Amino acid sequence: MFYAYVKLFFYPLVRIYLHLKVEGAEGIPRRGAALVVANHTSFLDPIVLGSACSRKIHFIVLQWMYDLWRLRWFYWGMETIPFRTEEADPRAIKRALTRLRHGALVGVFPEGERSPDGSLREGKLGTALLAAVSGVPVIPCAIRGALASWRPTTYFPLPGNVQVRFGPAIHYTSGNSRRPDRADLVSFSERMMSAIAALASEERDGGSPHRGGERAPAPRSDGSA
Repeated sequence: MFYAYVKLFFYPLVRIYLHLKVEGAEGIPRRGAALVVANHTSFLDPIVLGSACSRKIHFIVLQWMYDLWRLRWFYWGMETIPFRTEEADPRAIKRALTRLRHGALVGVFPEGERSPDGSLREGKLGTALLAAVSGVPVIPCAIRGALASWRPTTYFPLPGNVQVRFGPAIHYTSGNSRRPDRADLVSFSERMMSAIAALASEERDGGSPHRGGERAPAPRSDGSA
């Protein structure tokens, strides 16, 4: 119920103030587990992504944000999953897998942190690991216009035009090994980020590149975690 009230509260912001436009939402499964992965440039991203999806999304958030005493009640009510980036966090992975096994949607920003200039960076391998272990479909998503509306230097978003575009699901496929190895994870992470980049670089009518706003080059392929 708390999640539903929050969505209702933000409805005027995203639909009227930000002119949120959504494309491809029909590709999100009506039931069953999936990972929703998106680029991350602004504090608005989880708000607009959650508003664009008719189903509840359990977002993975950074532990330091979850620990802020003024916001922890909110993150707890939204049933987010705190994650520590400075070390391997098996507890967070286990929590995310539990949600997925119960048929939930789990939202991840694979870059780990917000991109300050809007360019798409390589994804962390933790998202690929979740896809490999869970076997659930991965729904790539591109968010555009959020950074232009709410930059890190401002305290409140400006009126804008924000678009959320969902793409076809992709699935993790391993090589000859039954267990996911680093090469497989790197390969899938690159594929996942390339899918996000492709969605971000296309116009809503399909084809020509966007002009202005956030940049969305293909992510670098150096294999870093």
